[in-house]
Amino acid sequence: MKPCFRFALWLASVLLASSVAVAEDYPSIRFNVVGGGSHNYSFRAVEQPFWNQTLPTSSQGKVTAQLLGLSESGLKGPEIIRLMRFGAVDIGMGVFAFVAGDDATFEGVDLPGMADGIDAARAIADAYKPVLAQHMAERHGIKLLATVPYTAQVFFCREAVNALSDLQGRKIRTRGRNMAEMVKAIGAAPVTLPFAEVVTAMQTGVIDCAVTGIGSGNAAKWYDVADYIYNLPVDWSIGFYGIGLKRWQQLPPSVQQLLQAQAQVLEDGLWQATANENRYALACNIGRPDCQIHQPAHMTVSAPSATEKQALRQIVVKIANDWGRRCGLACSERWNATVGMTIGVRLHP
Repeated sequence: MKPCFRFALWLASVLLASSVAVAEDYPSIRFNVVGGGSHNYSFRAVEQPFWNQTLPTSSQGKVTAQLLGLSESGLKGPEIIRLMRFGAVDIGMGVFAFVAGDDATFEGVDLPGMADGIDAARAIADAYKPVLAQHMAERHGIKLLATVPYTAQVFFCREAVNALSDLQGRKIRTRGRNMAEMVKAIGAAPVTLPFAEVVTAMQTGVIDCAVTGIGSGNAAKWYDVADYIYNLPVDWSIGFYGIGLKRWQQLPPSVQQLLQAQAQVLEDGLWQATANENRYALACNIGRPDCQIHQPAHMTVSAPSATEKQALRQIVVKIANDWGRRCGLACSERWNATVGMTIGVRLHP
């Protein structure tokens, strides 16, 4: 089934459910919303139809939104929490790794190497969501609405990677502290570099590899400068949709209930879309016939062996324990009681 058709069915079911819901006397409210990058598949497939159709329909046209993609908004991303807290943006989307700053709690939802597939990433996000919700409200003045995934963050390389040891000594573009720690732990050198500069840096030899989403790399045509993918998911760039807590508290209870329920619809749609995109993006990058959504390329893919996965697990747990020390005892205990219980890992920071 084509992804577009699948989402048409999903959207139709959502609209049908909304149309038969018990009518509420909603006030007329229009939210200004800053979503993800408009170049992303999930923005087109889920975010746009949700804010432009699903939410208005569910409120009989009373609750609507003006949606802007991140690039169209003129924002860079890390400032979204501050803008929501002070009311400059009603509802916004951010990536935890970009807004974490000195707030280590956010990193716990997407520790490097902890989720080898999107189902595991969803289980971790669901388990940690209450911790994130409480922390965002108490420390940042934000009401968490939904978690947002992106495709697996994997290695795009100029030269062949047949084994984990082949990455040793290579200069690898990373994003965020924990990702850099994992790259160092496997014997490579992390390089901080903006996404837009990767192609040139790869061409000139400034870097040997770069980590990004398996879909994002295709959309940016990294296959023109990188012939190889090492399919080791470092993380999933987990993000969120939120609303300023003051703005939330000003909303009538009926609108709060509506947003709470519809945010779950948005969250489920985003995870489903990303699961589809992750599968099809790999197919496109390596030129399989089931390529959809992205552009066909002819890269070569490899992945860690069972023995390498065991070695990686030791690295992953060590990085997680290092994070636990930075985050503090109470933080690591909350992680153990939520994520740790879900995936069978206990930190001993």
